[in-house]
Amino acid sequence: MTEKTMDIEQFELELLNLINSFLKSVGGKGPKQTEVRLMGDTIVYILRGILTKREKTLMVNTEGRKMVLDARRSFMELVKERRNTEFEQFLGCKIVESYESWSLDDNSAVAVLLLDRAIFKKI
Repeated sequence: MTEKTMDIEQFELELLNLINSFLKSVGGKGPKQTEVRLMGDTIVYILRGILTKREKTLMVNTEGRKMVLDARRSFMELVKERRNTEFEQFLGCKIVESYESWSLDDNSAVAVLLLDRAIFKKI
């Protein structure tokens, strides 16, 4: 985001587009719905409709559910550096910590990014 001026709604929309574009580029499919929430130096994004048909098929038993979860964790670890680089370029600051969690039953995921500073200053 660097030094351009942008209101919060426009920023959230551009960040939402970045998230969806990134996920589609690395995974071949993006979520059906994405929500972004900004809280000072923290960004939370919620993804709904994340599972592929193949993953849904695998989840018929406990072993398959574990495989899907393990594959998603491994995949996120593989693309984490690329994601952080692309997101940091957009944000104009560093990602200090990041967390991801999936709810396979709800077909959703959440990610929390802790930044080295707040994106928008309080008025």
